[in-house]
Amino acid sequence: QAKASVLPGFDSCGTVDVGWLSEDPVETDVAAGQSVNVTVTMDSADLAQPGTYKASLVFSTDSPYPVTPVQITFTVNPPKTWAKISGVVSGKACSGTVAPIPGATVQIDTRAASYTLITDSDGKYALWLDKRNNPLTLIVAKDGWQPQTRKVRVKPGSPLTANFTLLPAKPCK
Repeated sequence: QAKASVLPGFDSCGTVDVGWLSEDPVETDVAAGQSVNVTVTMDSADLAQPGTYKASLVFSTDSPYPVTPVQITFTVNPPKTWAKISGVVSGKACSGTVAPIPGATVQIDTRAASYTLITDSDGKYALWLDKRNNPLTLIVAKDGWQPQTRKVRVKPGSPLTANFTLLPAKPCK
């Protein structure tokens, strides 16, 4: 039968600070049978996009008893002037089959800034933007495929779907 020991101070490997989460007190002593209140503060100021953020509040202790981490969920709502632009980038092969393209580049150029996104394993991309960024120019590209460009406008509170179907870079025979 296998056995393992955890050396003191090495029982919380892999933990990192989460910038939007803070706790007070950070460190305290708790007597046996007692409890302590910890104030948890969440701040969206450094988060670039709305969405649901998750973290675990992990407690280090010298107690022989395990302490279960507390799961934290932080939902950041978009400002009223924002809208979500999203879509799927697919490729239409010479055979006529259409499939999502993972790893495609989606460049969103706005009046104020440029954003470069990479499609996920399902060919999807998404970004929340303020209407003040209008108009938007979308450029989609992937090696082996013909790039495409499209101009669009976001409307606050109205999701915008901009799907692309790329054709092969080399002519079909």
